Amino acid sequence: MIALLMALSLAALPTQPGVGAGQAGTIAGVVMDTDGAVVPDAKVEAAGPVRQLGQSDAAGQFRLTGLRPGLYRVSVSRDGFTTHRSDVTVGSAEAALSVTLQIAPVAETIVTVSKVAEASLRAPFLVTSVPASELRDTAAATFDEALRSVAGLQHGTQGNAFTRVATRGLRDTADVLVLLDGVPFRQLNGAADLTMIPVSMLQGVEFVKGTASSVYGRSAVGGVMQFFTVPDATVRLGGDVALSAASFGTYEGQGSLSVPYRQGRLAAAASASTSDGFQQGVGRDTRFATVVSDHHFGARASLRLNYLASTVQAVRGSIVPLANGEPLFGISREDNFGIPGARFDGTLHSFSGKFNGQVRPAIVLTNVFNVNRYSRFSTGGITIVPPPTAATKGWSESDATQDTWLNDTLVEWRANRGILESGLIAGTTLEWGDQNQSSPVFTAAPTYRGPDYRTPVSNLTNDPRGIRGVETTSLFDQSIASAYVQERLQVGRASLTGGLRWDRFHQTLTRSDTAVVSDVTGSKVSPRVAADVTVWGTGNWQAVAFGNYTRGFRPQFPSLSTLNGVTVPQLLRPEVTRNVEGGLRVAGSRLSGQASVFHMRKIDGQRSFRSGPEDFIFVNATTEVKGIEGEVRSRLRGGHAVYANYAYQAARNVEFRPTLTTNFDGQRLRMTPRHIAGAGLTLAHGPVAASGGVAYVGSRPLRDNTLTPQVLPSYTLLHASLSVKLRGAQLVLSGTNLTDAYYIADDFSSQDAGNPGMPRRVLLQIRQRF
Repeated sequence: MIALLMALSLAALPTQPGVGAGQAGTIAGVVMDTDGAVVPDAKVEAAGPVRQLGQSDAAGQFRLTGLRPGLYRVSVSRDGFTTHRSDVTVGSAEAALSVTLQIAPVAETIVTVSKVAEASLRAPFLVTSVPASELRDTAAATFDEALRSVAGLQHGTQGNAFTRVATRGLRDTADVLVLLDGVPFRQLNGAADLTMIPVSMLQGVEFVKGTASSVYGRSAVGGVMQFFTVPDATVRLGGDVALSAASFGTYEGQGSLSVPYRQGRLAAAASASTSDGFQQGVGRDTRFATVVSDHHFGARASLRLNYLASTVQAVRGSIVPLANGEPLFGISREDNFGIPGARFDGTLHSFSGKFNGQVRPAIVLTNVFNVNRYSRFSTGGITIVPPPTAATKGWSESDATQDTWLNDTLVEWRANRGILESGLIAGTTLEWGDQNQSSPVFTAAPTYRGPDYRTPVSNLTNDPRGIRGVETTSLFDQSIASAYVQERLQVGRASLTGGLRWDRFHQTLTRSDTAVVSDVTGSKVSPRVAADVTVWGTGNWQAVAFGNYTRGFRPQFPSLSTLNGVTVPQLLRPEVTRNVEGGLRVAGSRLSGQASVFHMRKIDGQRSFRSGPEDFIFVNATTEVKGIEGEVRSRLRGGHAVYANYAYQAARNVEFRPTLTTNFDGQRLRMTPRHIAGAGLTLAHGPVAASGGVAYVGSRPLRDNTLTPQVLPSYTLLHASLSVKLRGAQLVLSGTNLTDAYYIADDFSSQDAGNPGMPRRVLLQIRQRF
């Protein structure tokens, strides 16, 4: 409602003067590349007295009609090329425009750094962008596939649910903020449930490394990862339909539709999939849909409304007990010893609105609001541990519903004073949310000891889940009020960025099994200081050095510490991250590369320590990561492309002392390899493109809360894909883990067990554009 009132108010402001509506002009032209070849499907936008969208046809030609006379800024863009911008005066005669697009090795702009579009070359942070074309040409279906060109990432899924992306030693999904079409996608504890996002529906990805709390607040302590799901705008009615079949009984159908009209467009995208999973009896069904309305109120204001829904029903698979980093008893990754009925059911409904209004030529007002309901029923019952311990399979149930509301208002002011350019953003954010959760207590469950994880050794006649007892209910409330400001000054080749954010948070937890109410109020200040300078520039080549110092914070979600059978609510100190980084970015007409050296320290991070088969406590811990990350990309003539990346990280506990007599200081962080590398090559010939690549993850300790942790061996994954385009159709055949390597992708609750990675998988996809 607030955004709608703003739109109507700005639409009522006087627009640029023009002549009578009956006098209309035209802009027509052709789009080519530097080799003189025509460029089809280029997006053409003219902004002036009115706004008009167009698209180049198969001959590279475009034509915009019905334009009121006046001055227009014409932008021509397409994936893989730099955006061409020119000013055109429209009168009674047709205005002719010839456009030559330069090949771009990197995305020209990125919005995830500071919520506004910035030149990616000058961003003083390590940033990576994955375009929709790259995702489509490889038929990416997992986060591992979609993000394989981003340096230093690890991926894991715990028993067919709870997917995580780890970076720089940060393995909690609450440490990297996930944005979904510009809106934070997170639970109240800050974690993003990536299980709810179907990778096949992504229209692009942006990943910014390092702390970004000065702009985004909590959860951005290790970076920001943005996923785009809204289909691209089309000039005419258009869309696509795709059908996929893959290993493990996986089938998916998806489609998108864009309906333009004079002042905007309507768009929708949806998918449905089913999969048997690679473990025995482990399936997953997903449904996803997004509906979008983009409306422009004259040339000054626009409003986007977006509804998104996602449902996931997944049966959970068990983990693998390990000794000396290897599976015990010949247990394969396909084996499933979980309790029948262990599952994950999630439902997400999200409604967002984004308003953009040009108050003055140099001032833009943006308001984003979001209301979100997320319901999730999840169980345990998948734990199996090495002998001699006899343990239950850890059955638990959690039935939770979260309601959240967010409103973010931002003002952007850009000004030029001679050689000085200023970009100021300032804003406020209000967040509120609550969670209702119920969890029954289970006692006297049967215990199991390997190698036979199907026959219990105690409580033989009891239900495998145990005896259901009293149901504990809890209510968690959280509210956060924030204000932030950031100034970016550029003088010639040098830029300086400074930002500051203030957050005040209030949390309350009440539980039915205790009269104690956990209540905490606090505030944090998150600064950001960064600089970049063009150290070399000639022709199409530029080299930019950058550096930054950032701090981030995250209020801890109330933990439940259990010791000697007594469970109590516990609120830990807020987590704080400090990061210092410096690097170099180089870009030319066909090649780009970037590398950085960083030193990050996470203070008061939440860690769990298992003090017995059924007992655990939560404590604050401090960790430190030092490392380097780098990546290079090249786009060659004819559509050929190459990428390579490498990351080294030395990650350790600085202070991790769960009890007075237990000290894990100095231990390497769990599941954190020192070396991660990847490379890929695409060869294109006309409508055919063949891609192949390799991903390497070095050895890593399974745990860091034991004095002699197991070390998991390194692993290497090979992948390949073949894409054939013919008119509006595209056929993609892809394969991942082609050597069928057996590896552990994730640990599990600090036990001597892990989650196996996906075996060899082959996918065939047919897509038809219309």
